[in-house]
Amino acid sequence: MTPFEWGILAIVALGFVVPAWIVAFGFLARSRRPEAEEPNKRYFAYAALLQSLHAQMDIKTRTVRNGPLFAATVRELANYPEYRTLSVLFLEEITVTGTKKFDNVVRAELKAVEAGLLDAADA
Repeated sequence: MTPFEWGILAIVALGFVVPAWIVAFGFLARSRRPEAEEPNKRYFAYAALLQSLHAQMDIKTRTVRNGPLFAATVRELANYPEYRTLSVLFLEEITVTGTKKFDNVVRAELKAVEAGLLDAADA
């Protein structure tokens, strides 16, 4: 191979290898950076959570349609400490009067989440 051919080979190799490494390092740096969150994303998720809680309650009979789902949804309220005052007010309005297993689970979950939110407010 002549020096000219070596030069062309080196230029082609650098032309493909260097940009490939730049792209690879760019993707790596971008993947390590935390995702920029949409400002209202948490609000809409919290609003959907409250709407789900409201939809699970039968207003006429004042009962919960699905106890385990309701308990799990109540537990999710703890993930939104910025809305703790609204969550506590909402939880205080819920009264569980039944004595079945899931009624006890929901009652315990309501108390635990409310206590956790109030403790987070004190911290």
